[in-house]
Amino acid sequence: ERTKQNLRLKAIIALLLYQGMRQIEIVRLNVEDIDFATKRAYVLGKGRNDKEPIHLHPETVNALHGYIKAYRKAHGALFTPITRQPAERLTTRGLRKIVHQALSRAGIEKTVHGFRHYYTTKLIQTYKGDLLRVACYTRHRSIEMLQVYNDSILEEADLPRYYAVFESINLS
Repeated sequence: ERTKQNLRLKAIIALLLYQGMRQIEIVRLNVEDIDFATKRAYVLGKGRNDKEPIHLHPETVNALHGYIKAYRKAHGALFTPITRQPAERLTTRGLRKIVHQALSRAGIEKTVHGFRHYYTTKLIQTYKGDLLRVACYTRHRSIEMLQVYNDSILEEADLPRYYAVFESINLS
């Protein structure tokens, strides 16, 4: 349904799925940080002092536009608690609760941070291990962290060859 709460959830999921944003980055967003003309958001990243621009996926733009229009957001915190004062900012705990409830209703047993893992893994697979390019989208400061993802992807891709080594052995 196109309820206000579902539009809010869709905007949050779009930021997690299409942008790979961290929970803290989402709750720190202000309405003024979204520039629909350039399709960018200005994000205060983990351990950063300045906001950095990120390109928004078209699905994210649509989701944010629908949410902002439905809630008539003009300024201030982009996401606020529904049950408390609207001037307050949604917390990371509140964000996790919203997403967890939606995932549970859908029968999906994943964490909110799992979206970031999915996002990063998909980029590394698509960019064929070009970790410098991927870092531009994931906003990881160190390539070493991305190398951990890359190693895991390579290891998993190699499993069929590893299993084939022992095909001739039968325990039965």
